[in-house]
Amino acid sequence: MNYKIPGLVAAAAVFLLSGSALAQDTPKYSYVEAFKPFFYPQTGTETRSASGQPGHAYWQNSADYDLNVSLNEAKNEITGTAEITYTNNSPDQMGFLWLQLDQNLFAKDSRGNAVVPASGSRNGAHGEELEGGYKIKSVKLDGKDVKYTVTDTRMQIDLPKELKAKGGIARIRIEYSFISPEYGSDRMGIQKTKNGKIFTVAQWYPRMCVYDDVMGWNTLPYLGAAEFYLEYGHINANITVPANHYVVASGDLLNHKEVYSKEENNRWEQARNSDKTVMIRPESEIGKNKASGTKTWKFKIDHTRDFAWASSPAFILDAAKINLPSGKKSLAISAYPAESAGEKAWGRSTEYTKAAIEHYSQKWYEYTYPAATNVAGNEGGMEYPGIVFCHMNSAGEDLWGVTDHEFGHNWFPMIVGSNERLFAWMDEGFNTFINELSTKAFNNGEYYTKKNIARAGGFMMGDNLEPIMVGPDNMKERSIGALAYFKPGMGLQILRESILGPEKFDKAFKTYVDRWAFKHPTPWDFFHTMENVSGEELNWFWRGWFINKWKIDQSVKDVKYVNGDFKNGAQVTVENLGQLPMPTTVQMKFKDGTNQILKIPVEVWKRNTEWTLKVNSNREIDEVMLDPDSMIPDVNMKNNIWPSAQTKTVEKVNTKEFAGTYGTKSDAIKLVFTDKNGQLYVKAGNQPEFPLEYAGNNQFTFEEAGITLTFSKDKKDLVFKQADREYKFTRE
Repeated sequence: MNYKIPGLVAAAAVFLLSGSALAQDTPKYSYVEAFKPFFYPQTGTETRSASGQPGHAYWQNSADYDLNVSLNEAKNEITGTAEITYTNNSPDQMGFLWLQLDQNLFAKDSRGNAVVPASGSRNGAHGEELEGGYKIKSVKLDGKDVKYTVTDTRMQIDLPKELKAKGGIARIRIEYSFISPEYGSDRMGIQKTKNGKIFTVAQWYPRMCVYDDVMGWNTLPYLGAAEFYLEYGHINANITVPANHYVVASGDLLNHKEVYSKEENNRWEQARNSDKTVMIRPESEIGKNKASGTKTWKFKIDHTRDFAWASSPAFILDAAKINLPSGKKSLAISAYPAESAGEKAWGRSTEYTKAAIEHYSQKWYEYTYPAATNVAGNEGGMEYPGIVFCHMNSAGEDLWGVTDHEFGHNWFPMIVGSNERLFAWMDEGFNTFINELSTKAFNNGEYYTKKNIARAGGFMMGDNLEPIMVGPDNMKERSIGALAYFKPGMGLQILRESILGPEKFDKAFKTYVDRWAFKHPTPWDFFHTMENVSGEELNWFWRGWFINKWKIDQSVKDVKYVNGDFKNGAQVTVENLGQLPMPTTVQMKFKDGTNQILKIPVEVWKRNTEWTLKVNSNREIDEVMLDPDSMIPDVNMKNNIWPSAQTKTVEKVNTKEFAGTYGTKSDAIKLVFTDKNGQLYVKAGNQPEFPLEYAGNNQFTFEEAGITLTFSKDKKDLVFKQADREYKFTRE
């Protein structure tokens, strides 16, 4: 689904542009908390391996549908019969079945209506008065009436005898009807145009709830914000509409010779072999079809979790072939009204559709459906298998963005069937991430603008947002755009570009898609897979970015020249102030115009809150900057830069003057000082030697241990101080 909220966009703009104004109180970093073990709540099971792949005994149930439906254009009414073949592959017997009746969201007394605030919402029917929701005429099991109970958007069917485990089959037949809302929670609806209504039809038939090895029956009600969790199967649909309508739908049209004219069929054949868009039904032919009565369009789609369709007398239709990596072909189709026509608008829809499908097929997993259809309606953007609904007024960059996003959903969650009711970020966030790569690839980056991730830190890690792992029904509606789309999408971008690197990330991410195609992964399956395939420990990242809302704040704490002379090199101290550690990139800019890049791996932060880098250089520093390419979000960017004006001036020192052995009368321990190329080292007794940093006024420090050594002016004595202990040594 496409998420655009003016308030969110405006807020984001303020945050992203202000950057330094985002400084917040950041909780103190604890490396023990960040990297503590036992992140995973359970070890591997028979159904889900600890490696992140389906276990040796993985199972999931299936649901096949034969759907017959008719559209009453005058009444906006859908009347249908759903014949469901449900197979119980689980090891459990079942005494009842649960189905989703999502159309009941639009009933006046629905829970979804009850949670719409007085200020309004994207969800629901936008205040439209209608007798919404299903009217159930009959429910039969194996041809006989059966007891059922409807509770809000769920139906429970009581079985006369238990459905057998490991292959038991239930055959359900439901007769129903409902009035379509004009605005159906931004997922379906009715758009009026000068040439007739456009019906975009979804959540239109009773669908089986998922029974899985994690929750058993998944029966969360449909409240509008959270999307869907569905079983896979095969769907046949016979759609009867007024004879002057044109229908597009999920899957393959089986009776195209019956419903299209001879000329239209010829154009379809041209489109199937054309990389350029072919006009099937041009604007000039709208209104010429004066047929009365009805016409039935027949479709079929395999290995699918859902089915949607659209019908209108106003459609312009065009298409072009989609080239898939295996050599197979699919078909990009666009259906839109005359108001949306033109090369600056929907005239490029098929081009966009083709490019998106081909990119994702090449990059992640081959597209599995015979067609990909983009429909202009009144939805901001909504996805279904093989078909998406995008707003008829979208054009240019906006139309590319929404088309690319909605078809990206054919990978998440149409192919990888995660639980959208609970984990919106596993489809919206993953999709937002892959959209960034596809937009960069499309037409040499026609619509691509590189984002300044660093400046997004204050917004994405703000105190007003809930954690990502909160379900969409459990967060403020204004937070959904950030937490379901942008923050998880950005998290994957950080993981790819700054933590794992593109090669390791892409291999692991593709493996995740391969493993869980047409299955039901959890967040833990994703986390396990990414770690096992990449070979990297990532619990600190999952814990901070997804589970909690930890902040990132890294700082250049100090810059000093060794022994006060830039010709001896410099020591740069970086601090990890925020709760979430990150690999750190340090850029040194020198006054001669040259640069030097230094890398700090995340493992440094496993037992340190700050780290000092030795810069081997004989050049004077102009500036030290963290994250010069703006790849890591940071809540306080002010402390990411250290200008030369802040460099502490320390007088130059000849470390050879301090070399020698010092001892005390009261203790056998001796301190042996050695000069090594301008760096003073000290060895205490049998302990390993360690380097000292000159602090001025004949004083040296070793900050890791809190040690200060102050020499007398004549170098004959020194005072060793650590915490509140102080010892005097004399040169021997």
